Amino acid sequence: MIEMSYAIGGFFLLLSGWQFFITKRTFTTIRQKGNESTSGFIMLGLWGSLAFALCCLYVAYSCFFVFQF
Repeated sequence: MIEMSYAIGGFFLLLSGWQFFITKRTFTTIRQKGNESTSGFIMLGLWGSLAFALCCLYVAYSCFFVFQF
């Protein structure tokens, strides 16, 4: 059971890292190349992406440290 918890935690840790990377890359691209035609809702999408990354990081932390049976 502990091995499965570590596997799930590792998956969510990788997913969280990927999501943070994509969010940062998109933010820097929008800052450099965004103009008047860029939708204002892109920031809402970035906040949602950041929230998803934080949720995945919380699940990974829980799998590694909290849910040890």
